[in-house]
Amino acid sequence: MRKEAHFTPEKMLSLLRFKAGSLGSIALIPGPKERSEMLRKALKDPTKSFSFLDYEMYTGTYNGKRLTVGNGGRYAADTAISTELLCAGGVETLIRIGSCGSLQKKVKIGDLVIVTGAIRGDGTTPYYVPKNFSTVSHPRIVRALMEAAKSLKVRAHLGLVFTTDALFRETPELLEELEKQGISAIDMVTSAFLTVAQVSMKRAGAILAVSDECLNGRMGFRHPRFLEAEEKMVEVALKATHLLR
Repeated sequence: MRKEAHFTPEKMLSLLRFKAGSLGSIALIPGPKERSEMLRKALKDPTKSFSFLDYEMYTGTYNGKRLTVGNGGRYAADTAISTELLCAGGVETLIRIGSCGSLQKKVKIGDLVIVTGAIRGDGTTPYYVPKNFSTVSHPRIVRALMEAAKSLKVRAHLGLVFTTDALFRETPELLEELEKQGISAIDMVTSAFLTVAQVSMKRAGAILAVSDECLNGRMGFRHPRFLEAEEKMVEVALKATHLLR
């Protein structure tokens, strides 16, 4: 059982004058606002649900389902805050739509990684769970994302992601060790996103576009294949919401 902190997500939502029922049961959560805008354009009649600092959430409908979309953080700590708020606000299913670096030679810039679970190298999740906690994606979300990617003929890999707080401490030794463990990708968000959702008893998963190939030092944030992958990832995530039960 979780012990109530002095300052809770529920209290924060009250301060934000959050109205109960204003969020959809499903939330699609990228990091940057630009990716959030891509999702918002797919919604019918989106309205602002709430805003907090630099984060904004909008709720509308897609194929008859109420969805909430918004930028949920770029790092573990701020992602934990936004995920807490979404869970406290009534969202039952959360899908992260992010980016990552590849840790396997077969995973290339422009591919997608559908996350099965996360290895927690961040400094936020120890406040939530013990070291032996298993951070995993919900199997129904994994299945829906894979089915959506297959139907759209998008190249996607199933795999684990390692989440770190220190972008410039990804040493060759660390990358080699993670590769040997069979970890598919590295990012700075997913472990916090999945862990907070699990602790809150919500369904969560993640799909990531590969921006870099870490093993050979190739950076591709401006590569056309990565930019195309972002658009494909949004399509896959939206289609997955239609497949979820």
